This record gives sequence, C-alpha cells and structure tokens, in this order.
Amino acid sequence: MYDQAYHDKNENQQSVVPQPQDDDDVIDLRALALVLLRRKWIIINTVLFCSVVAVLILFQLTPRFTASSMLAMETRQNQVVDVQAVMSGMGTDVAAIKTEIDVLQSRRLVGKAVDQLNLVNDPEFNGALNTERSLLSYLNPINWVPDSLKRSIFGEAPVLAADVQAERERAQVVDSIVGRLSITNPPRSYTITIAFESAHPAKAARIANGIADLYLTDQLEAKFEATQRANEWLNGRIFDLRENVRTSEVQAQQFREENRLIQTASAGLVSDQQLAQVNSRLIDARTDLARTEARFSQISDISQSDVTDYAGLSEVLDSPLIQRLREQQSQVLRNRAELGTRYGPKHPRMINVEAELTDIDSNIKSEIRKVVNGIQNEVDVARARVTALEQNLEQLTVENVALNRAQVQLRELEREAEANRVLLETFLARFKETTNQQDIQQADARIISRADVPLYPSFPNKKLILALVIFAATGLGVGLAFLLEMLDNGYRTLEQIKQDLGLRGVGIIPMLMSNKLQGVSVEDYLLEKPSSSFAESHRNVHAAMLYSGPRQNTPQVVMATSSVPGEGKSTFSLCYARLMARSGMKVLLVEADLRRPVVKARLKLDENQADLVSVLEGTEMGGQQLHKDEASGLHILSGKGHPDPQKLFGGEKFAGFMAWARENYDLVVLDTPPVLAVSDAVVLSHHVDAVLYVVQWETTPKKSVETGVSQLRETGAPLAGVVVTQVNIKRHQSYGYGDQGYYYGTKSGYYSN
Repeated sequence: MYDQAYHDKNENQQSVVPQPQDDDDVIDLRALALVLLRRKWIIINTVLFCSVVAVLILFQLTPRFTASSMLAMETRQNQVVDVQAVMSGMGTDVAAIKTEIDVLQSRRLVGKAVDQLNLVNDPEFNGALNTERSLLSYLNPINWVPDSLKRSIFGEAPVLAADVQAERERAQVVDSIVGRLSITNPPRSYTITIAFESAHPAKAARIANGIADLYLTDQLEAKFEATQRANEWLNGRIFDLRENVRTSEVQAQQFREENRLIQTASAGLVSDQQLAQVNSRLIDARTDLARTEARFSQISDISQSDVTDYAGLSEVLDSPLIQRLREQQSQVLRNRAELGTRYGPKHPRMINVEAELTDIDSNIKSEIRKVVNGIQNEVDVARARVTALEQNLEQLTVENVALNRAQVQLRELEREAEANRVLLETFLARFKETTNQQDIQQADARIISRADVPLYPSFPNKKLILALVIFAATGLGVGLAFLLEMLDNGYRTLEQIKQDLGLRGVGIIPMLMSNKLQGVSVEDYLLEKPSSSFAESHRNVHAAMLYSGPRQNTPQVVMATSSVPGEGKSTFSLCYARLMARSGMKVLLVEADLRRPVVKARLKLDENQADLVSVLEGTEMGGQQLHKDEASGLHILSGKGHPDPQKLFGGEKFAGFMAWARENYDLVVLDTPPVLAVSDAVVLSHHVDAVLYVVQWETTPKKSVETGVSQLRETGAPLAGVVVTQVNIKRHQSYGYGDQGYYYGTKSGYYSN
C-alpha cells in the first residue's frame, strides 16, 4: 500500500531551484544610519572611554610654554668704505635662508647655548638629574620591570669615566634642546622665527633669546675668523713677496753693475748719452769742416801774387787789427794829402809820411797773411777733429751694441722685479683693508623681536586635544560599529537571504523572552496566545507556502532542516505543525532526526507510543498507534536513535510510509537533521514537496547557510524558502527593513503577546 501510493504521488516530480538575483551596487544611506543607530552604545562608550582617558592624561601632562624671537636677514649692508669684505654677505634665495635655518638648528650652535646657559645642570633637560616620575611613566611597561630583574637580564651598566659621562649628558641635553627648538621661515619673507618650548615661561624666553644672540655672535665670529685667517695668510705672502722683490732688485742691480749699464736720473744709459753727444759733436765738426773748407776754397781761388787780393775776405775785414791799421792808413793818407799841398815829394815831412804809409801797408799785408794762414790752419784742425770724433763714435757704437744686448736681460730682470713690486703693493693694500675690516664687521641678520615671557601655555591645548580625541574616538566608534557589522556573519533580514541565496524568505519567527513565557514552553505558548506575533509568524509561513510547491499548489509534505544544530528547526516544526492542526487541518509531525530526537521529551510522550523507527521496522500500522496531541489535534510520530538512518530512509518501507501519510493527512511536517551535520536531510528531501530551510537570526554563519543550500540544490531538493528563527524583534526594528519582523514590533496593537 505504501509503495503504490508513493509512486503515484511522486511521478514526474521536479524541483524548482530559484537563482540569486543581482541588484545594483548602491549606497543605502538609510542602512548606514541604522547601523550607527543600532551600534550607538558602541560609539558612545568608545567616545566616553577615550575622552576620560584623554582627560586623565591631559591633567598629568606638564604644561609647556613657547617663546619666540624673530630675526630679519639683512638684504642691504652698510658700506662704510668701498672695501670688499673677506667673507661676502649672505644670499637671499631660498637655499641661503634654508642654510641659515640649518645653522640655527645645528648641534654646534645649540651646544654653545647649552654651555653658555648652563643647561646641563637643568633637570628639565638632563634626565640624569630628574628623579621625579610622573604618573604617565607608569604606563610604560618597561618601568614595570624591577631594576634587579633588568640588571640580571641586561647586566650592570658600565661605569663610565667622569669626562665621558659628562659628555654623554651634554649630548643628551643638546638632543633635548634640539627637539624643543622650532625654526621657521614664513613664505616670501626674509624673517626667521626661533621658537622654544619649556615647562617654565621665563626659561623658554631666555633660551630663545640666547640662541638668537648666539647666532648673531656666531656670524660675527665667523667673519672675524675668516678675516683673521686672511690676514695671517696675507702677512705670510707679504713676507715672501718682500724677499722676492729684494732678491729680484739685487739681481738686476748686480747685472747692471757687472755690465756697466750706468743710468742717469733722466737720460737713460750713460753710453747712450755719450754716443748721442759724440754723434752731435761729429755733426758740428763736419759742419765746421765744410765751412772752413769752403772759406779755404775761396782763398785758394784768389791769386796769391798780391796779398792785397785777400783784403776783401770777410776774415780780413773783420780783423780788428787790420781795421785799426786801415784807420791809421787813412789818417796818414789825409796827412800826406795836406802836406802835399804844401810840400814837395822830397820834403822830409813828405818822406816821413810816405815811410809811415809804407810801414802801415807792410803791417796790413803781414796781418792779411796771418789771416789767410789761420784759415788754412782751421781747415786742418777741423779735419783732424772730424777724424777724431769719427773714431770715437765707432768705438762707442761697438761698445753700445754689447751694452744693448746686456740691457735686454737687464730689462727682463727689471720686469720681474717690477712685477714682484706691484704684487707686493697689491698684497700690502689688501692687508691694510682686511686689517681695518676687523673693527667694522657686521652680522648678516638682526633681531627685530626678542622673545617675551609667555603668559599662557602652548601645550597641551586641552580644548583642541579633547576635541580631536572626541572626533577621533567618534571615528573609531563608527569604525568599530561597521567592523562589528562586517564581522557579524549572520543573516538579519529576508532581503539579505534573497540577495545571497536567491531564495525567498517565507517567514520570520520572533524570539520569545522568558518574561513572556512565564514558565510555559514555547509550543504551549503558541496555543495559549493564538493572536500573538509568534503565532502569526507561523501562519505567515503557511501563507507563503500556499503556492511554493512545484505543482503550483499547496505543498502537502513539508520538510524543515537547517545548517547546524541549535537553530530552532525542531521548535519551528513542532510549533508549525501544532498551529496548523489547531486551525482544523489534519497534520502529522514526523521526527526524522534520529540522531538527536527531542519531541518525545519535550511533549512528555508515553514511552510505549509508536515511533518512526519501530514503525518502519515493524508491520503495518494504523492511525490509532500514533500519539495525538489533545491540545491541538496534531498526530505525532516521534523519533528514536538508529545506527543507520540513511538506510532506513532510503528503503521501500519509508517510501510506502510517506505515501500512506499523503493519503491520510492534509499536511505532513518532517523534522530532519541539519544538512551540514549529516546527509539524512538530502535523502529525505526527495520524499517531500517543499523544503523549509531554517536559519537562526544573526547567528548562523552565512557560509554555512550557503553551503547547506548548495548541497540541497545540487541534489534537486524542492527548496521553498528560508525561515529565520529566534529574531530579536526590538533589535530587528533598528535595521529598518520593512519586512514581517519590522511590523511585529511597530504594529504590536494587532497582536496579543
């Protein structure tokens, strides 16, 4: 009977496998807001915790004060004298200003400030002198370790020499000062701000001003040292150049003396002067010779028979003696003329006069002969003079050629001496300039604003820090909220199930709190509160099942399974079957979970009542052998442990039993084992019209659900939908999805819970 009924009912049965539906990737702002609302206490507690911790830390922090001084880079230099400086002024480009900032932050300059201000002995900067420990230091796990344990692990600290220890402490103080020092340059400005942070406002101002003063002093010292080094170098070079000048001048003078290159103050070499003088005298001598020879030539042309022929010569005419004799002659001639008028030629007086004339003529002729002979002598003398001068000129010329050769080398020596002399004068002038510069050095910057003692601390800015902490804590809380949402790997809504699995949600079963049950079991509460949202949720499942079967009619045999144990599958099966039986349907509940049967214990059934194993292993049975629930009219066939349930469910007897159940009941509900635990549900799925997959709200991992559904799909199970159980309606409302669970909470007036 069972076999024939089974084959009639399952002929050409096919399963309908819905496929997942893809939705557009859109950002649901309302869903994000609901996540924040749902996790608001996570966010609030995170903000409160971080704020309290921040306040505690802020009150433990030592206030720090920042003092600032300002420098201006000099773009114009005072030029007292037109003298080029040894060290040029500072540039005004970005690289030059950046270099000066590096100088201000250099350990060398900071080290000078440490020494000048005696900061090594300041406990604020020298940790070796600071024995006080703040509350925050106890938060460092290293400080929790006892010193004895540290020594046993790391050994005793080496004992350092006093000078080494002092140098190490100084280096640590320099590091501390550098860490608190801030040097900035505003854009498009030639100013540099020196800011220093300290726990004491006066100390902050003192150190900021001290570094500014040291920077200017350092610039002056650098220029002074550069000038001093230049002076020392110039002094050494001047000494060497003096020796070079003296040596070159001595060499030139010695060469001049050895080669008799005697010079006068204005006319050059004496040999040149002598040659010029001899040449000039020779020219004059030759001129005189030509003139005397010309006069002598004139005399030679005159007949020498009569001396009186020479009377017309200019030399004769110019002779004073001859001129006097001519005058005497004229006087005697006048006397003779007078006497001739009175006396005759024989008169003694006439004879005396004639004798006197004769004497005068004789004297004149004698003088004329002397003049003529003198001219001839002049020619001879002039010729001899010319000859002597020519010989002298030839000798001087030969000597001068040799001297000129020597003078070439002399000029080379003189040029070397002159070059050394000019170089010496240049270095002497530069030495005097650099010497004078030491007294007029000026820095390339000036202090335009000295640091004042700050009145208010710059750190910590409690309001700002607290605001940032609140902001960051809010972000952290929001991040934690979304992280928890992401880590919450369970299903919350039917929409999620539809998107991920492609299955429709056929119902949401609310969770019953203990205050509502008041000691009543869930399945009894269902009957006592038929108008409750819990009962209505099961009715919704049945309503959704009306047209979910493959034959487009109400499924007669329904199987409930889940992924893992504990998801409320058995409770749902029992409640669903009782409620449908209470509504007037003839319903049979079959507990097919033979691994962990619970129905008999929960309903307190008689041990002698028939169970599924005894029915399948026994003979034919009648309806009177089944347990009947008096409260609902439900027929129950409980389960019992069996070593091989798959063999039992795969046999012909179970198939015949299912056919018999279809003929005798309006609805058959099978409570089956979890899919991932055992494969019984896969075998049983081929005997039913619809499979309801039970998923515990927010608990069952999505991967487990996907794996279980995939197994059923691969075997052709008639999946009708998913039932979400144990839903916290109040929390479910916070998700804001307009499904059944949402209205169970918002429309509570419709239910009597």
